[in-house]
Amino acid sequence: MRTILFILMISILMELNYAQTNSQNSNEQILKSTYNKENTSILDFYLQYSPFTDPGEYEYLYENLPDSLSELCGLIKSQFIHPFAELPRYREQIPKERGDESFKYPTVKLVLEGLIKYDSRGLVNDRKIEDRLILTCRDYAILLASILKYKGIPARVRCGHATYFIPDFHMSHTICEVWNEKEKRWMLVDPSIKMIDFSRDKFDFSNEIWLKMQKGEIDASKYGIPGSYTGLVSILGKISPDLASILGMEFPIYQYAPILDYAFKNNNELTIKQIDILNQISKLMISLDADNLSKLSEIYNNTREIQVTETFEMTH
Repeated sequence: MRTILFILMISILMELNYAQTNSQNSNEQILKSTYNKENTSILDFYLQYSPFTDPGEYEYLYENLPDSLSELCGLIKSQFIHPFAELPRYREQIPKERGDESFKYPTVKLVLEGLIKYDSRGLVNDRKIEDRLILTCRDYAILLASILKYKGIPARVRCGHATYFIPDFHMSHTICEVWNEKEKRWMLVDPSIKMIDFSRDKFDFSNEIWLKMQKGEIDASKYGIPGSYTGLVSILGKISPDLASILGMEFPIYQYAPILDYAFKNNNELTIKQIDILNQISKLMISLDADNLSKLSEIYNNTREIQVTETFEMTH
């Protein structure tokens, strides 16, 4: 039950009530330069730090970290406390003024800076409970991706729905895709629970579920967070962040695209033009080769309503 509760709360910020949102623009974070097949290979692209995964001057903390994915996932787990699933258990050890810290630490650089302030040793397995940061699954993913890039291993963060937590339900979640050089393929890694190289039928990528929903092949009510947001708003809400992530910008879970606002305001209905754009994006995302990444980059940068530019209003 603890595992289920943990995952239930991991993504809840991504699906906050529309009444708690505002329209803060983040124009400075719109992708200005993404994948360009003329000057970089796909694997080289996913070796590059993004503004969110760049450790900055704290890169030295990666120097002596283990190479084992299992050990790295365990180490990352020791740095965080989830604000909903875990924090209540440790309330006596953590000052009451500390709650969800997603706004405070949106980048790996800020995460590492925060960790050092609490424990100057940096990334350590024996970090005290009171010295951990209160963050979510997206933060596990960007930290793992950052470390792997440092080690010369291509990695990218993916948003979607996990099938491995609640029977017959697909939970909102964020994981990593990691390049397996020996077998020349991408493998799935969930750093929040040390799940490594698992079957792709256990994680629903945003585009795949969108296309299945359009064909009437799924019960959309089984996607999202039970008892909260499910269906179109959950499935739609993953597409733009997932697309931005594969193009090199792993936005925080409290940011979203204007098209989600449109769905909220229009009883979960979209226009034919919006559906066509989402279908086009989702089909291109099936194969993330050089041509498709370039096309996706062009569509993203020229279609404002799918750009991740809005911000949920956080309340505690």
